[in-house]
Amino acid sequence: MNPIGRHYSSVVITAGSSAGTTSARFAYGPFGGGGVIIASTEGATQISWYAASSPESTPVQIYAAGAPVTSAVTVGAIQIPDEAYGFTYVAPIVVGATALPLTIALKG
Repeated sequence: MNPIGRHYSSVVITAGSSAGTTSARFAYGPFGGGGVIIASTEGATQISWYAASSPESTPVQIYAAGAPVTSAVTVGAIQIPDEAYGFTYVAPIVVGATALPLTIALKG
């Protein structure tokens, strides 16, 4: 029996409050899912999920059924939304704070 090869990666980024070419992002293309570990909210209330085609491009908002894809910020662990699957790079943009350190755990 052959084991299925799996990939795992963990990276720490500091998410900012606006989407631009210098927005923190993580490579998501080779992974099938992941989560975000939040140690402190730093006053942030929400993450708006953005996608980018390259490390240098300006991220654009991810939408599902016409609405922006967001997640509530709380101390603990949250899933990366399914709607982010398939994008090469994902940029979490925070609402309610200027910066938020995040540990991104990816699996594929």
